[in-house]
Amino acid sequence: MHSVECDLGVAAIVRRARTILLVREQHGRYQGRWGLPKGYVDPGELPRNAALRELKEECNIDGVVMGVQSVRERLLDGIPAIFIAYLVEIPDDANPTPNSEVSEALFVPADKFSTLEWISDAMKTMAINAVNSKHLLSSIDYESERGHPYVLHTLPEAWGGTS
Repeated sequence: MHSVECDLGVAAIVRRARTILLVREQHGRYQGRWGLPKGYVDPGELPRNAALRELKEECNIDGVVMGVQSVRERLLDGIPAIFIAYLVEIPDDANPTPNSEVSEALFVPADKFSTLEWISDAMKTMAINAVNSKHLLSSIDYESERGHPYVLHTLPEAWGGTS
């Protein structure tokens, strides 16, 4: 293997019934648009940990990654741009509170998605699919066995047809 320069972003998908936690951007090129709590992966950080950090920074909520819901890949000026959206569970009594990066953080019913101005069509699709899909790549954390950050995201055994 060899290293490749890569733009690596992440998001946290938090579901409650038929709602998804969304944030409204406060600044920048997406100001006023809606999307998932998201951001970039810092050097030395696992992408799943970055998703949890961004959820905490943008919504003041701690969560647990349950698996990978969506992956978007594209080329951006010739550089691979990968975006991983993780399904995250939060405590039932947790209520999002926006920070200075976002003007709003709230659970939005799926039937309202079409009325929002989204950051991107891909992010809207991720939210729709998270409401409607029960399938995701499960996350298995091998860090304690390996002695360093090491996570496998794979289809659950039962879904793959084996027992």
